[in-house]
Amino acid sequence: MAKYYDEIPEFLIEWIKKQHMFWVASAPLNPDGHVNVSPKGTADCFHVLNSRQVWYQDLTGTGVETISHIRENGRVTVMFNAFEGPPRIMRLYGIGTVYEYGTQEYESFIPPETRKPGSRAAIVIDVYKCQTTCGFAVPIYDFVSHRTQLLRMADNVEALDRASDGTSSTEISQKGIKAYWIQKNLRSLDGLPGLLTAPDSKVTPVSVFDRDGPRPKLHRLSSRQEGALSGGANLAIGFVLGSLAATLLHRILSDNGIAYISISISRLWRLQHWHQGWSHKSMAKYYDEIPESLIEWIKKQHMFWVASAPLSPDGHVNVSPKGTADCFHVVNSRRVWYQDLSGSGVETISHIRENGRVTIMLNAFEGPPRILRLYGIGTVHEYGTQEYESLIPPETRKPGSRAAIVIDVYQCQTSCGFAVPIYDFATHRTQLIRAMDMKESCDRASDATASTELDQRGLRAYWIRKNLMSVDGLPGLLTAPDSKVTPVSVFDKE
Repeated sequence: MAKYYDEIPEFLIEWIKKQHMFWVASAPLNPDGHVNVSPKGTADCFHVLNSRQVWYQDLTGTGVETISHIRENGRVTVMFNAFEGPPRIMRLYGIGTVYEYGTQEYESFIPPETRKPGSRAAIVIDVYKCQTTCGFAVPIYDFVSHRTQLLRMADNVEALDRASDGTSSTEISQKGIKAYWIQKNLRSLDGLPGLLTAPDSKVTPVSVFDRDGPRPKLHRLSSRQEGALSGGANLAIGFVLGSLAATLLHRILSDNGIAYISISISRLWRLQHWHQGWSHKSMAKYYDEIPESLIEWIKKQHMFWVASAPLSPDGHVNVSPKGTADCFHVVNSRRVWYQDLSGSGVETISHIRENGRVTIMLNAFEGPPRILRLYGIGTVHEYGTQEYESLIPPETRKPGSRAAIVIDVYQCQTSCGFAVPIYDFATHRTQLIRAMDMKESCDRASDATASTELDQRGLRAYWIRKNLMSVDGLPGLLTAPDSKVTPVSVFDKE
């Protein structure tokens, strides 16, 4: 069960200090805009000022989404999850403020002696709500090392700025960090303003980065892990019937008077082609569909993250880690889906129902660095519907599965991932599946007696208590709680 706090409790502040990375989610208000989620993993970048305010040092990247979204609407969510020790997910919901490089406010947070190479802004977040959830589906990883590629690259680029500033020339170095900001960081993917003053700053970039410091070795998969992957992918490629694909695109389904409107081809076309105009703004690589090489890479990943957001400027942007094995599937180069397991919230489902926007993010913890984002429009097929059962028959259903989330991908993006730490995968947690299997056993027992009363210990009663509305009051589950289908799975309790 989720717990909410008006401020960050002291015990969570201490826990935050022990984490090696965090994730930042934000979104524009435009219903066709890209929802963003970014992993942040450079050491000593996140700071807690007090129980209601945090900040982090924002390093230069190929995009400027978070800064642009904060400028437009202020909304930002920071998420931590426990890879080691007791499971936990923590979200900090807040309003962000951007202080760009070269301003007095920036320098008050980040003096030269603590500045990282490539640092472009201090992102200050006034926290209005802190939430913790179980984290039972987050895999267990062992931390190995922070990557230093991003810092080294930025330090080399800033050296050109320092050399240029040392001459009488009034021109900035066309290969320096400020020129890079002009080329890559002035606008978001959706055309919102990004950096405003940093590119024109007269302050020479200085940092105390140790170029001769240790370089982490590129971490390859162990032979045990490679063997496990060759025996069966943790994120497997799935297939659905051609007739279902046509149904999803053209049909309006109705269940108990509730209309489910499938994504239209025209909106996908408009999103895909409208966003192509901004693709040249970033060194990131963009594709109209998922390349086969990336599909193969997806199959080897142990977890993924889902980001979504409501349209209300006061709504909570959500990011959720997903780590149960064999839940993510690639139908083809333009469509993916995943099995959505029950949790204490229903944000993603609610946001998809309202506006369709959803972003899937995967990042490499092992092997060569990489971040992959799939931007798409989602459709929710709840437990108990024909569409759900065509994707998730009983023999593949996980305990607690409440929906199949189908995503029509209109854009695929890769970026460097140079700041994502190196982790060793240990194992998948099974607490969530075990807890949900116990709840479903109560439903099965109740159905066997032909009782008309819900067992309050069962999964359906849980859905009614927890999953009917989002945090912002948007509709969540609509039909699953009333389904007459007895929950079945092939989970091995032993």
